[in-house]
Amino acid sequence: MRKFVLTLILAAACTGAVAAPERTPFDAQAVITQQQQIRADIEAKRGAYGKLDIATRQEVRERQDQLLKLLDGRSYEQLSGEEQDQARLNMAWIEYAGKQDDDRLVCERIRTTGSNRVERVCKTVAQRRAEKEANKNNADQMLQGRSASPCGPEGCR
Repeated sequence: MRKFVLTLILAAACTGAVAAPERTPFDAQAVITQQQQIRADIEAKRGAYGKLDIATRQEVRERQDQLLKLLDGRSYEQLSGEEQDQARLNMAWIEYAGKQDDDRLVCERIRTTGSNRVERVCKTVAQRRAEKEANKNNADQMLQGRSASPCGPEGCR
């Protein structure tokens, strides 16, 4: 009986894990407007997209052309499942290309002091840099307030 119950639980868990994620619709007109703004940033060499190297800029333009061709005069509902996936792929690629290193998320596993429990902590590169700088400043302040004498600030007794 116990094996049967465990098998049912395992089957239910696997079925939930295999189920395809729901596709959330997007506003095609808003995507077109966003892509036009990104194209303007590339051409004017401003913002995150203006700082891209030449090859990446060209790839962004090509993916934008593919995306705009897919969405030309059509809404999300009018796209086939394959076209929706292709549109999402292009949008994600373009968005990732514009992300700067400071926006990148870095996760690490940290073991809590006095425990065997491991916790996953995710922070952006900018957050990690700021935290490291704050820790360094705190350590410097503590060292400056410390006396060089082994007797302490009031002297030896």
